[in-house]
Formats: sequence, structure tokens, C-alpha cells
Amino acid sequence: MSTRRNKQKSHTPQRVAAPPAAMEEKLQQAKHCHHQQGDLAKALRLYQEILASHPGTVEALHGASLICLAQNAFSAAIDYIDRALKERPGQPVLLYNAGLASMGKQEWARAAERFAEALRAQPDYLQASCQLARSLLHQKKSDEAAALLQKLLRQHPEHAELHELFAGALRAMDIIPLANYHRRLAWHYANTSHHNEQLPPQHTIFLDRDRALQTARRQNMIPETIQTSGLQVCYHVGAPLPDGPANLVPLPMEPQALTDFFCYTPLSQPSNIDFDPAEAEERTVANHLATLLYNARRARTEEVRRLEQRCQTTRPVYQPGQPLRVFIPAARQTDVMMFNARDLAQGFRQHGCEVLHHIESSNMETFYFNHYLQAQADFNPHVVMDINNYFKLQAHPDVLRVLWYTDPMPVIMKGEPFPWRERDLIYSLHDRLDHHLRVCGAADVHRQGFCYNSTLFQDFGKPRQRKIVLVASAHDFVLNQFPGGAPILAQMTEMFESGEPMTDAVLEGFVARSSFSKSDLLTFLWGYVVRNGSARWLCELATEMEVEVYGHRWETNPVVRPFYKGVLPHGPAVAALYNEAHYVFVPHPYDLQSQRLVEVSACGAVPVVYDCRYRAEKPHWDENCLWYRTREELRACLTQAPPASSRQICQGRSYTEFTRQILDRVESFLADHPSTGR
Repeated sequence: MSTRRNKQKSHTPQRVAAPPAAMEEKLQQAKHCHHQQGDLAKALRLYQEILASHPGTVEALHGASLICLAQNAFSAAIDYIDRALKERPGQPVLLYNAGLASMGKQEWARAAERFAEALRAQPDYLQASCQLARSLLHQKKSDEAAALLQKLLRQHPEHAELHELFAGALRAMDIIPLANYHRRLAWHYANTSHHNEQLPPQHTIFLDRDRALQTARRQNMIPETIQTSGLQVCYHVGAPLPDGPANLVPLPMEPQALTDFFCYTPLSQPSNIDFDPAEAEERTVANHLATLLYNARRARTEEVRRLEQRCQTTRPVYQPGQPLRVFIPAARQTDVMMFNARDLAQGFRQHGCEVLHHIESSNMETFYFNHYLQAQADFNPHVVMDINNYFKLQAHPDVLRVLWYTDPMPVIMKGEPFPWRERDLIYSLHDRLDHHLRVCGAADVHRQGFCYNSTLFQDFGKPRQRKIVLVASAHDFVLNQFPGGAPILAQMTEMFESGEPMTDAVLEGFVARSSFSKSDLLTFLWGYVVRNGSARWLCELATEMEVEVYGHRWETNPVVRPFYKGVLPHGPAVAALYNEAHYVFVPHPYDLQSQRLVEVSACGAVPVVYDCRYRAEKPHWDENCLWYRTREELRACLTQAPPASSRQICQGRSYTEFTRQILDRVESFLADHPSTGR
């Protein structure tokens, strides 16, 4: 088409302008085709014919831009709009459409500029204000968007889109109860309030006590992490019910008392307020409660600052002959770390230390930093132990802080300098974590693999059944956590099926052709392929040996489901299972320092291990395990025994031995620094 036009231009040096009446008729035809018949192609052709003879016709430029917007031809739309703006500078509708076209191109800053221009030309242009807020949110300028939307809501309190956008801004700022309040109003004003009933349960404040009671009696569980859930806490306004369930919690009525309650309570904080948005009084009360929850959060932040200062300035007193005080925080949602902290606490107690293992007492509780800092300040420990530096505890310079890194935490993966202390004793699970810690400035990193609780995990000497067991959760969360990972997973699955190793060279190839980091590819995507693929192989071989699978989320896997026995709590139940079985399956994708392997060893079972020795740090325990990397190698394992006992793997790896090692270093440090008063 463009070639034909060029020929026409060359043959016709100057076009003859169409008469105004003819142009108006063509405009009307274009509008008729566009708006009434939906023939966008014909309408655009008519607009282009008009513009060929009258290039400054704003109506044609505007109409063509609308069609381009409808067809997602955003660059062409911007070109038409810019030409129209030369004819009519500052036209609000044109500026608004230019903003929409920029949004279509995901040029959020430019879109915000255009919407702001439209508002300068027409300050009451509400839809331009909405889109400006949306553009700011896409730029992660939540504060600016929230301020704009709050002002608009005072003028338009029943505007559904404003409430929805304000909810988004508040959610981005992590002000969840108020965000949910405005989302509820958005649904109400948009006449979609029935969606509220379809939401999953949340910790909630109920304005209606009877409704709170009914909900509490259902004993709803709220998913918190991949492996943990909490009992829904139903707060209510009004007098307490003596016969109500434990998760029905009355609230104080006075505002300051309610703020203090939520500042200090260990109960899980409410993220939702249950109210009737059609009732003005309930809207007012719900808004007031959401605001008080925000005030409580701010008060909790101030309390954290105060307690951090107290912990940093309170010097522990070392008294000769008195036991060392060891503070070990833990969170019930952290799963493996929670059990590690529990067993470390037991190990320190075995050596005569006074230990505060601070963790929630029930699944209705969620500790926040102020709870940990308050406990630490009151206990005034000589030693704090923080697995993965998860709690980032502040402490007096005389306090020794033990940091045991077992996971690639985001703070060290960034590679930024970290404020290490002179009295930081740093341990790492393997050499890859060593590297990241040194990049962050850690100078003296000691090796410590996963340990086992020697009072729980031991060989009971009982007869064993000819079966193989797997105690591990499915890694299906990877499918949602890494959108766009399907092609990589398909390639990795093909590698796994053929027994090909995930060498560094292969891994770098995946990094080069994907948007994922090396750590994510190895830990999560390859981990998913090895874990789930190995479980499938195992269950396919169940005709040759009895197979039992325990853990989370296997019930959705059709191959594994017939052999799935449910969730087995870590501790005595797992130890008993390992004592029953002849074989235990250990499908770890890249490391031999797993807690599973050392616990299996302590129980005397035969570990059947995915062969990742090509990349795992030594020791490899070559003679103490059975190894597989293909389905046929796994089949062969089920009729073999390793040359040497698996018990050698757990030697020197108990929590009792690890804590003794820590205390030896602590004692040595204190002896070399007599100024501490020890």
C-alpha cells in the first residue's frame, strides 16, 4: 500500500483538497462504521483518506487514534494524538488518550506525565486522576498514589474504582486491614459485594459478635507458608463469651487500649474487618478500627526501635561459676529452622547453659520483632543464636552472636557489605554459602552441616521391614513461584530422565537463556525436577518393594497419591519410621549436607541418595550410601546394600557436639578478652 501511495504522490505533486461538505460526509461515514457497525478497518481507511487531503483534521486524527487504541497499536495511536495536539494544544481528551497509549506500551512515567497534563487542563477530570494513580502504582510510587486517591475519595466517596486503586496503594504499602476495607467498599459500590463470601479465611475483626462466634467455631485454618497454617483468630467488638472457643477473642473498647492490645499481643494480627458496607455506621466503625490497627503497627515499630536501643546498650554480666545465658529465637512458620532452633536449645541445655528458646506457644500466635526483642532484653543473654540471621538481632558489643547460615538468604545473595560484629561467630552449611558470605565481608566462616538430635534419632535395634520411605514435601510451589519457567523445567526434566548431571557449565547455559538467577535455577527449578521426578520413579517401582511417601502436597500427584500416607510431624514419628524401614529415599539435587541424610544415618537405615557428588562438597560418603541418577540405577539400589555402614555419616554431627564446639569458641573468646568481666 505504501508503494502505491508513493507512486501516486510522484504522479500527483499536489492533492486537490476535498470540499468541506464531502469531508464532513466522510467523517460521518467513518464514525458510523466505527461506533455503530464495528468495522474498524473501514473506519480507519476513511480517516486516513481524510488525513491524506486534510492532515490537520483533529476529528479524523482523534478517530484514528481511538481505533489504534482499540487494536493495541499504541505507537500509531500516539502518533495520531501528537499530530492532533499540535492543532489543539492542551486538549484534555487527547492528553488522556495519549496517557492510555503510553500505558499500553508500559511507559508508566510518560503515561503519568500525560495524565498530569490532562488534569492541569481540566482539574476535575476524574478518569484522568484514576489513571494517573494507576501509573504511579506501576512505578511503585505508592505514597504519591495514596495521597492523590485519598484526596479524590473525599470528593467522591462512593466511587468504586477509586476505592479499588486506593486498596492497591495501601496493599503495596503493607497496610493490609485498611486495604481490605477499601477493597470491600469497591466491591460494594460496584455491586459485586458477593465476592467477599468467596475469600479465603483471614484473621478478622467482626463487628457482629454472633457472626464472630459462628466463624470461630468452624476452626478455619489459614495457610501461612508452604508447610504451615494458623488457626483463624476471630476478634469481636463487645462483651466476652465465657463458653466461646479459644480463637474467639474480645477486644477492649477504648481506642488507646485497643491500640495497645494490638501493639503487644502475640496473637496473629487481623488483616480484615467484617462489616456491612451498606450501613453507614458500620462503615465508620470499620474505618476507625482499620485506622487503629495502623496506629498499633506504628506503635509496634516505635517499640522495636526502643527495644533495639535497650538490647544494644544493656551489657550482660559474666559471673564466674554461673551458667552462660543463651537466647535462641524461633518462628513456628519457618519449619526446618524451627526444628533446628529447638534442637540447638536442647544441646546448649545439655552443657549446662541457661537457655531461652523463644517461640510461639500455639498456632494462633505470630511473634513480631518487638516480641523477640522484649524477650531478649529481659533475658539479657551472653550469647544469641540466630539461624540465617533471620531475626537480625541487635545486641550489646559484649554479647556473642552465633550466626549459622543454612539457606541462601536474600540479604547475603545481594552481595552488599554487611555490618558484621567483632563477636560474630559465623557458620555456613556449604562452600557456596561461604562465597556469598565472604562477598558480604565475612572474614572467618566455619563449616557446619546439618545436625541431628541424638536423643530422638537413633537406631532402636528393631527388625526392619523391606520397604523404602520418603519423608519430604512436593516442590509444586515452584510452578507458581517462577512464572515463565515451563520451558526451562521441560529441558531440565529431559536432562533428569537421561541421567545428565547439572554441571556448572550446564547451569550457566540455563542462566544465559533465562531470566532466572543461578541460585534460583539450582535450588528451586532443578530441585523441583529432582524431588518430584525421583518420587515418581520410586512409586513406579513400587511393584518391586513397598513404598511409603509422607509430606505435604503429594495428594495432587496421580502417580504418588496411591503411596501417600499424609504429613508426618518431625521428631519421634519420623525417627520411628526410619527405624521401621530398610531403605530411606534422599533425593537432594545438589548437596549432601541435608538434615534428612544425617538423621537417616543416625537411625541406621540405608540411604538411597540422588547422586550429586559431581557438584556436592566433600565428604561424599561414597561407601555409606546407595546412589542413583537414572531410573534403572534406582531399581538396582532396591536389591543392594552399601559397602560400609551408613552410621559413619552422622559421626560428629549431633547438636550436642555442635553446641559444645560453639561453647568452646565462646569460652576461648571470653578468656582472651578479660575486659568483659568474665
